[in-house]
Amino acid sequence: MSSADGDERTALHRSIVIWAGIFLLTVAAAFSAVGILNRELFSASAFVRIYLHTLAQHDVAGALDMPGVDLATDDEPGTGEAALVSPDAIGTVTDIHAVSDTEIAPGWHRIVYSYTLTGLDQRTARGQTEFDVEQSGTSWLFFPEWQFRRAPTATLGVTVSHAGEFTAGTAEVATSDPAAFHATERYQVLVPSLYVLSHDSEYLGARPVSAAVTATSSTVSAIVDVQPTTRFLDRVQNTVDDFLDDCAAQPVLYPPGCPFGQDVNDRIASDPAWSIEHYPTLTILAGQNTWVVPNAAGSARIAVDIRSLYDGTVTTLDASVPFDVTFSLSIQPDNSITFAPRA
Repeated sequence: MSSADGDERTALHRSIVIWAGIFLLTVAAAFSAVGILNRELFSASAFVRIYLHTLAQHDVAGALDMPGVDLATDDEPGTGEAALVSPDAIGTVTDIHAVSDTEIAPGWHRIVYSYTLTGLDQRTARGQTEFDVEQSGTSWLFFPEWQFRRAPTATLGVTVSHAGEFTAGTAEVATSDPAAFHATERYQVLVPSLYVLSHDSEYLGARPVSAAVTATSSTVSAIVDVQPTTRFLDRVQNTVDDFLDDCAAQPVLYPPGCPFGQDVNDRIASDPAWSIEHYPTLTILAGQNTWVVPNAAGSARIAVDIRSLYDGTVTTLDASVPFDVTFSLSIQPDNSITFAPRA
């Protein structure tokens, strides 16, 4: 065998070894890439992380599209029982960290994530949630597909005292009976979420309350306590004061429909002149089904000349006349206020 043939064989062996090495490195890199992708993008933990980051971006539609995210209602998001499943209602999810990943059974993982929830008014709450996910298939031969074994949803029960509407975040939510004086509704929500609930209308308001929902399949309750604002009280006080002024402008002993009047046994010799001596100081309280103004004391003053039936002499009656007012109130849809006698 010539030396040239030996050199050719040596070069061929060297090429085979090099290409075999390159092939093995490529295969190893491919398997390594598959492992990294499985861990970072296609693992059970990554599936949950993607869901949480979707919520963090307020992408409600994207969260609902993930496998296994099923609301226990047929209502469209943002309406009815799904009224709180809205980008304007939910808070923000930040500081998302994986806590644990436990394989309960082949293809079934229990994932725990921690996070920080932040509401509209910068209220925060730390929390963590346990998610159950299961493998639903495989894509591209190597990459597992996942779905929530237990939907990451819960129920938020909201009681609105003294109103039929409330605000969640920046979303205005009407209960099934917006005209109700008390309303209690149950809403389906995504987990995790932080809702800041309040009420703000022309005459009524409620201090914000937070409702953090962190456990799947749980039920959380919140009460929105709606109370009269100073604007409501001022409006009612001014209306009643004007009403009493109208009563006092009537030159009769008993102004019709008014809370005060004066008995006279003799004959009047002049038109009665009324004035309001002390306007009642009103308060507004919640009744059973409406707002009420409890008894409030005031006084009027009457001046009238009286002719004696006995001897015809004329004297002037100048007297203070105490009276009370009480009534119920209703706020109409156009924000007008109706007054009614209190039963």
